[in-house]
Amino acid sequence: MKPTKVRWEVITLLFFATTINYLDRTNLSVALPVIAKQLNWTPAAMGAISSAFLLTYALLQMPIGVFIDKIGTRMTYIWSVIIWSLASMATALGTSFGSIYIFRLLLGVGEAPAFPAATKTAADWIPRRQRGIATGFFTAGVNMGSAIALPLVAWIVSSFGWQMSFIITGSLGFIWLLFWLVLYRDRKDNKRVNAAENALIDADITTVQEQPRVPWIQLFKKVSTWGLMLGYACQLYIMFVFVTWLPTYLVQARHMTLLHSGIYGMMPFIAGTISAFLGGRTSDIWVRKTPNGRKIAMSLGLILAMTIIPAVYANSAFTALILLTISEFGVMFSNGAAWAAASEIAPAGQAASVASIQNFGGNVGGFLAPTITGILVQATHSFNSALILAGILAFVGAIIYYTMLPGSKVQEESKASAA
Repeated sequence: MKPTKVRWEVITLLFFATTINYLDRTNLSVALPVIAKQLNWTPAAMGAISSAFLLTYALLQMPIGVFIDKIGTRMTYIWSVIIWSLASMATALGTSFGSIYIFRLLLGVGEAPAFPAATKTAADWIPRRQRGIATGFFTAGVNMGSAIALPLVAWIVSSFGWQMSFIITGSLGFIWLLFWLVLYRDRKDNKRVNAAENALIDADITTVQEQPRVPWIQLFKKVSTWGLMLGYACQLYIMFVFVTWLPTYLVQARHMTLLHSGIYGMMPFIAGTISAFLGGRTSDIWVRKTPNGRKIAMSLGLILAMTIIPAVYANSAFTALILLTISEFGVMFSNGAAWAAASEIAPAGQAASVASIQNFGGNVGGFLAPTITGILVQATHSFNSALILAGILAFVGAIIYYTMLPGSKVQEESKASAA
């Protein structure tokens, strides 16, 4: 009997959830030049409003993982998508910095469970040796959402006003939720999964035992936990410079129109969509050859991300955009492998807890990126120092990943399976 392939249907659902998730994050950054002009915001205020949702998002990462491990991912996604979609749509009602800030805080509350829940879902459904390609696929939604947001939101804002952009993008979450309610059940309760697929998924667990469950606080005594947190902080700092400031950078520093920034600004995010998948897939291949395969992929991706620095000195907008595209390609190549590494390091039954800890560290970096960028732009009247800082952090993150993360156990599992 051939195994069914319901697991890939599940990962496809996660890909679209992540796409909509980032569409609802990026919509503000595209509309921001128009909103800031209308409401007379300074660059520092623009940076602060861009960081708002990351404040609640990061703070909730620690408790949310334990919560997901207890109630499961099906229910988590239901209330998560409802909250973040309503918060995104409600942004259209904002008339001041304070009101929009509150709605962005609520967006962070709703989106907080998304990646830990996705990581736990992948850990429950995907064999270890395929987790890189699976996590690479659903994390590709990060850049797919941003790539769609740039031209779509730019067109909506130009044609119908910025308020309508939040209403339209926010409503997409409810469409996804209908598919989730109809199609998703936990693996052991899903009647469409046959015995052969269950056996395939369970094989890794039965051949090599995972680490025993440990008290949550004990996770912080592991060097690997801090390696995940600090490396991901560097990674997401760079990512959120792109997600929150790229449209404004192209308009203000490279003198594009809002519509042109939406069209050409897709390039880095399209490249990142492809590279997230490649990073996961490549790390799956490399980890079978060497225990260091995952962290090599993660480190090399961040080294490639350092091309954000020469983009500062590019004479033309096109050359700068090419270098920024290579940089985002590197960031997402690393990202595609990072979530697989988190699920492998996690003790048994604690994938969401470890993923939420990693995501907390990452989103501290993500929270700082828009704010620090805004402060530097306002102080220097240039994006140069902000982009150089991001490039330096890419190098730091590469070193952290390679020196602080352990080798993977996938090699051992493959040998055990063969035996």
